[in-house]
Amino acid sequence: MEKIKQSKFGYFFIKEDVVCAYHSIKMSTLYFDKKYYEEVKRFICANGTIQISEKALKVINRLKELQIIVDFSFDEKAYIDSILPLLIKDPHVRVMVLHMTDICNLRCKYCFIEGNIKSDYCRKNMTEEVIEKSIDKFVQITKDKKFRKRPAIVFYGGEPLVNWSVMLHGLEYLQEKYPQFSVDKVLITNATLLNDQIAKELKKHDVGVSISIDGPEKCHDVNRVYCDGTGTFKDAVKGFDILRKAGIEPSASCVMSKETVDKAEEVIRWLVDEMHITALGFNHVSIVPSLNYYDEKYENDFADSVLKVQDIIQKDYPNVYERRMNHKINCFIDKQIIRADCTGCGEQFSVSTTGEIGICQGYMGSRKTFNNSVFDEDFDPNKDEVFIEWSRRSPFTMPECYNCPALSTCGGGCPRNADVLTGTIWNRDLPFCHFAKKAQEWLIWKQFSLNRKNLEYIG
Repeated sequence: MEKIKQSKFGYFFIKEDVVCAYHSIKMSTLYFDKKYYEEVKRFICANGTIQISEKALKVINRLKELQIIVDFSFDEKAYIDSILPLLIKDPHVRVMVLHMTDICNLRCKYCFIEGNIKSDYCRKNMTEEVIEKSIDKFVQITKDKKFRKRPAIVFYGGEPLVNWSVMLHGLEYLQEKYPQFSVDKVLITNATLLNDQIAKELKKHDVGVSISIDGPEKCHDVNRVYCDGTGTFKDAVKGFDILRKAGIEPSASCVMSKETVDKAEEVIRWLVDEMHITALGFNHVSIVPSLNYYDEKYENDFADSVLKVQDIIQKDYPNVYERRMNHKINCFIDKQIIRADCTGCGEQFSVSTTGEIGICQGYMGSRKTFNNSVFDEDFDPNKDEVFIEWSRRSPFTMPECYNCPALSTCGGGCPRNADVLTGTIWNRDLPFCHFAKKAQEWLIWKQFSLNRKNLEYIG
């Protein structure tokens, strides 16, 4: 008699009278009536030595085919080791984040950049020389390479429009020197410094714009304030109008803080119904020493809010794309493993105002990982030890993640968060775990509710 066991990557989810058996690597599912669940579990525990009903045996046979149940001798470490070469590659940088300035005209209370800047830090604007060298370096690194998405240059801060003249110089330099270079250009801005002339130039240079806005006025102005403490809502909304007048349709980046996390429905409906946003992303407050600590309640509330937003989008706004969840939905449907959730894991480098090259913009204040320079002709992040280390960070290279049902849909969250919390990027981003696990179960049951007729179900 063969001996069997439940795979390390096999899970059972129960909701009302339905059970979903799920394989966390293959992302395969089998739904069956709950009345067979106890028989199935007893059969597995008894190593297949007891008699069970015909329907329960049918469930067992399908679970074997899906490898949710495996032979007792099945080597699961060897199985995951065989997958790693397909997932874990050396760096393949396609994104450059340019810190146009360390200066911001706002004092957002949760800012993970500002929260990491030391008191003796010397703030600067990027110069024309640095932006030219940065563009040269980026083209050097990416030319003649193939990517899953187009290369992208992200204009970041501080508030990048504080240094608009140099940003414009960079756009003109890129157009004049590299007219055939196919690249996306994205501005991340609080929108308060936008004017008609800037918008006209952004349109001319085909720059996509993402505006940081946290919802209606009472939500936005809780944290997004000027230096004197007054709210920035009206000026941010004015920025949307300026861009649209110029023919630019901005996306939105929305932080759900502790003060607004319970207002998810109000926020999403305002963004779509009032601001007519069709592309957005919901973000949580990053871990910053002395500013924001790990708070289990907040992380759970944040996860619940993002899923609530997605329920509303699915029901009422099918043309709206929310980055955080839609990426997971698409990968789950296509059974495509999310190797890493962060572009810092092998796909990105950041450039400081003075031309230093690092991995993560979250380290701008401390300059951790910023060990190189755009002025070094020989530097290639694709061959750098630190970049190589970050490129190999994935739930699939972190054994403590193997026992999680969200293994293939998680991506590992934020390495910087893990580093701040534990001293190394190789531990879990614990705040993200709450969201990843809840999102995985949401995916399983949303699939069942929306597509039940086309799913395998044993009743």
